[in-house]
Amino acid sequence: MGDERRASETEPEATVDRCVDPESAFDRVYDAVYTLDAELQYTSVNDRVRDLLERSAGDETDGATEPDRADGSASLESVIEGLESLFRETHESALERQHPVTAVDRHEPTGRWLEARCYPDESGVTVVVSDVTERKRRKRRLEEENRRLRSIFEDAHDAILVADDDEISAANPAASELIGLERSELRGRSLAEFIHDDHDLESAWEEFLERGRLRGSFSLVRPDGTERVVEYNSVADVLPGVHLSILRDVTDARQRERQLEHHRERLAALDHVNGVVREINDAIVNGSTRDHLERATCESLADSPSYEFAFIADVDTKTNTVSHRVEAGVDGYVESIPLSIDSDDSAGRGPAGTAIRTETIQVSNDVLEDPSFEPWHEDAREHGYRSAAAIPITHDSVLYGVLGVTSARRNAFTDEERDVVGQLGEILGHAIAALERKRVLLGDDVIELELVIDDAVEMFDAPSMTGHSVWFDRVIRIDDERYLEYGTTDAETLPLVEELVECVPHWNEVTVIDRSAGDVTFELSITDPPMFGVIDAYGGYVEAAAIHDGEYTTTVHFPTGTDVRAVVDEIEDVYSGTRTVARRQISTSSESIDRLQNRLAEALTDRQRTALETAYYGGYFEWPRHSSGEEVAAAMEVTPATFHEHLRAAQEKLVGAILEEPDSTS
Repeated sequence: MGDERRASETEPEATVDRCVDPESAFDRVYDAVYTLDAELQYTSVNDRVRDLLERSAGDETDGATEPDRADGSASLESVIEGLESLFRETHESALERQHPVTAVDRHEPTGRWLEARCYPDESGVTVVVSDVTERKRRKRRLEEENRRLRSIFEDAHDAILVADDDEISAANPAASELIGLERSELRGRSLAEFIHDDHDLESAWEEFLERGRLRGSFSLVRPDGTERVVEYNSVADVLPGVHLSILRDVTDARQRERQLEHHRERLAALDHVNGVVREINDAIVNGSTRDHLERATCESLADSPSYEFAFIADVDTKTNTVSHRVEAGVDGYVESIPLSIDSDDSAGRGPAGTAIRTETIQVSNDVLEDPSFEPWHEDAREHGYRSAAAIPITHDSVLYGVLGVTSARRNAFTDEERDVVGQLGEILGHAIAALERKRVLLGDDVIELELVIDDAVEMFDAPSMTGHSVWFDRVIRIDDERYLEYGTTDAETLPLVEELVECVPHWNEVTVIDRSAGDVTFELSITDPPMFGVIDAYGGYVEAAAIHDGEYTTTVHFPTGTDVRAVVDEIEDVYSGTRTVARRQISTSSESIDRLQNRLAEALTDRQRTALETAYYGGYFEWPRHSSGEEVAAAMEVTPATFHEHLRAAQEKLVGAILEEPDSTS
């Protein structure tokens, strides 16, 4: 008890000893502090408050107060007035609620933001005031930056995802559009769910965590099954355990790149094919053989970077077999694969067999996906091609073989490339037919056929020509469809010939060249004649022809080795009354004339020979002339200048052959 009393007795003395002057302690507080009594009357205001309210904000404020005391400081009345304007309601609220209240407001004279923390009790309110201008500015800057980041996040065209190691925590609208789910549906899911299985996700994730960032691309599979190609740029740990990924849909750009690359490949392929066409034309001009033409074609195609290999195969329609002729870029190909022209055989339903049957180009632009190409799937894998084309080599309905071309590109033979490649068959067919015709002219031996079409005139419902005769001396081919035929008859028969022109569909017009001694020499223009087309297609030519008593007779020469049965069958298909009177193999003219003809056949171009023959049989060399140069040119459907150019060149070569080799005319 004594100890407790002593403590109690001494406590007031100790308290008094440690008591500090309130005003002195008040002034030592760093913050601005002021107090109010229960009536909210100001009882004390430290100098910090005065300093705070009279502090000039300089360039950062809207203005500053003028000092109103001799020492340059603001008066107490003006300080209190400033506090009242800022925080009166806050004082009242704190006193009424008896709970600390904080308020922030802008002091207009200084342009600074002040924060008042009010601590009430029953006796009044103590207020601590702080300058929070810098804090407000930092907050505004942070809010502005956040708004800017939010705007970037929300308005970015690229998809932005924020995720931890397992789940997406935030996604912008572009990400929702890219993936095909609402943003709320994306949260909690993993991006890995939408990445195609062919992407090595495990290795990419390890590299991402190790390096801290990663760029690349992958195929994104949407919930609806559609795929998009995405480029990504990801950064790890933008916040601890939080990763940022920016995704860009490049599907359309990649498709445009592929289309552009495909277009470049196609242009290159077209250039290569056109180069092959030029080489074939050069070979034709240089008088190459058929073997040389075919080999040059295949080698040019195989040497092109657009194609893998090429071959030309022969066709035997009697046995329905396809056999090797020439190939390049591959060895023993035709003999190693099944080929047929029988539509009932699976080996005959591919491009080659179908092209032979239809005589039209056939392509397979993805051989591994083409069911009709199934017999050659393993062959395609072995030789590395994805597209194949089979081009029939034809001219005037005669099939000379089939050209096969392969390419490592899918869809190689479409549009312009298909058209240009298809022309190779026509060009080769035309060239081979021309070479066959030249072989007849240059050959020592030919096959001679004598054919008769019984009742030929009646076949066309023409007037009877009993007792009348017409001799056809020469047939000249102008182009693929047009021919000129020169002949003679007597004056009495000419009207019947003119009537016959009206009846025969492919006879266009008869023109009288000369009348003398009762005989008439005429020129007959013909378009696409069926018999001449067949004869010309097999490399033959008409040696002589005539109409006697309504029957048409003709003597035709073909190169040795010609399939005569096929020729006759095709003519019989056109004129069912055709019969073969004779077939024989004969030798052509004497050695000296033969040498001259051979030389001219080699020296004259087709157009020069046509001009020379048309001028001769048209009576251009007669005196007086039966036809002028303009008339002969009109018959050939060329300009007079072109006709004279070809004729002069032919005459020069003819005279040169005679003068340079006088033995030729002995």
